[in-house]
Amino acid sequence: MFDFLRSQPSSPSPEQIARYCRWLGWAGLILQSLLGVMPLVVVIARLVVTPQWRSLRSSFGLWVALVGLAILLFSIYWCFRYIRMAARLEDPDLRPAKSAVKRNLKLGLLSNLALVTLGVLLALWRVTALTLKMLTLPQGATVVSPGQAAAIPGGLITPSSMIAI
Repeated sequence: MFDFLRSQPSSPSPEQIARYCRWLGWAGLILQSLLGVMPLVVVIARLVVTPQWRSLRSSFGLWVALVGLAILLFSIYWCFRYIRMAARLEDPDLRPAKSAVKRNLKLGLLSNLALVTLGVLLALWRVTALTLKMLTLPQGATVVSPGQAAAIPGGLITPSSMIAI
């Protein structure tokens, strides 16, 4: 599919671009849909199960998670648009302008880059918070509570803390 060692013309044909867009569109659509179910379930479960839902409305982490899910949904939709754009590229009568194709590809790449950046920043923020908790305890006083599903006042790290990362 991607052979970088073979010399090819400088600009690919519309049929090649359509083939790449269709393949990458389906791959992105399937992978993001499958992997996007997990954070969606976690956020919905957190909103439904937590009895203190009023305190969650002002939670910074919840709002960042919702923004990330919104970007994810947009990215899934944009992968579907890649598939539709590939079908239009193959038909010479329906073929969009070169600038429109470039704009669509650029917007899709930027949304996926924003999603990855947000995910990495969230993971770094969570790891930093856990590391700072560990560093505030005296040496030898680390508390790990593997039997607890949620954070308890005496517990430092729970399985849910590690899953959240």
